Amino acid sequence: MKTTLDNLSTNLLSMVISYKNDIAKEIEYELENTADKIIDYIKKNCPRGNSELHLADSFIKTEIGFGSNKVIYISSEKKGRLVHLIELGFKHRNGKFVKARPFMRPAYNEFSPKMLDEIKKIISKGE
Repeated sequence: MKTTLDNLSTNLLSMVISYKNDIAKEIEYELENTADKIIDYIKKNCPRGNSELHLADSFIKTEIGFGSNKVIYISSEKKGRLVHLIELGFKHRNGKFVKARPFMRPAYNEFSPKMLDEIKKIISKGE
């Protein structure tokens, strides 16, 4: 079959669309994978008390949007009012200071840069 300019532009367009769809799937996979790693890290490193309902077990991921507009939030489903107090520390009304025991920020600091590097590789190499 002879290639014409019309065929060439149609073929190029379909290749670009296919490339874009493949890249979007790989980026979504990397985002999901990183969110799972962050939740695992939080569950391992979150301070545990003596109760049956641990803060560490309450973390979930919430996905909003899809494709290149997808955002994943990681939050505590039932104990969201406690997370910042443990993460940042606080001062009681009686003046006693409770020291910070960060577990969320270290998770993000460890896994987010790796995710961004992987996304850059995916985009630049098409892998």
